[in-house]
Amino acid sequence: MAINSQPVIILVEPQLGENIGMCARAMLNCGLQRLRLVNPRQGWPNKAATATAADADIVLKEIEVFVTLDEALNDCQRVFATTARDRSLNVPQLNVTDAVVEVKEGIARDEMVAILFGPEASGLDNDAVARADNLLRFPTNPDFSSLNLAQAVLLFGWEWRRLEDPPTISLKGDLSTREEVDVFLSRLEDALDRKGFFPTPEMKPHILRTLRSLFTKTRMVKPELQLLHGVLSALAREGDPGSVGDAVEQ
Repeated sequence: MAINSQPVIILVEPQLGENIGMCARAMLNCGLQRLRLVNPRQGWPNKAATATAADADIVLKEIEVFVTLDEALNDCQRVFATTARDRSLNVPQLNVTDAVVEVKEGIARDEMVAILFGPEASGLDNDAVARADNLLRFPTNPDFSSLNLAQAVLLFGWEWRRLEDPPTISLKGDLSTREEVDVFLSRLEDALDRKGFFPTPEMKPHILRTLRSLFTKTRMVKPELQLLHGVLSALAREGDPGSVGDAVEQ
């Protein structure tokens, strides 16, 4: 399978090089090669990763490294976050089989699809989860559900390998990338700040996470996002014309 017909696996702040190598091995076992790292604690490149990759050199060689999660997601249109814990954010949950079906359908539409895996000790935080369209859950023992990082990657990869590719599915309009959604959210935050929307500075991060999750899970296509830019611009002209600026061309 061509590498551009695969999802991108993103390890968010992985703590140990050994785990990165084992993830690369698990990925290649299942035919996956696209791996991104966000702020790896031990830096990159890492000799320990090479030692545990068991000749999965093709994966390690093409690793992309980013400082922030937003940078790693800028070109992505669908994002799935893996988690073993219940979350306060109202993000739809899918089991791994249904999630992989949706991943394959998205890729059939030429979308960039990302699968997020969190740090070994804590998993993904709410800021990361708020950037996801769906949560991906593995059907493990509810009394002992924790997985190590490479196990989680392998479970996803195995399901990816097991399922047949679906037929190409048409979509009315291209999905917006995370970078395009971020531009809109920045304009929205600025407009809300100017109108005194946030009750206190302490509450602002939580409200912004909720707004991000809300707009992310709607899976907006580019014309819909452009419409929202137009709404912001129209509201600005009615009240304070200089508050949010002109609509951004998509």
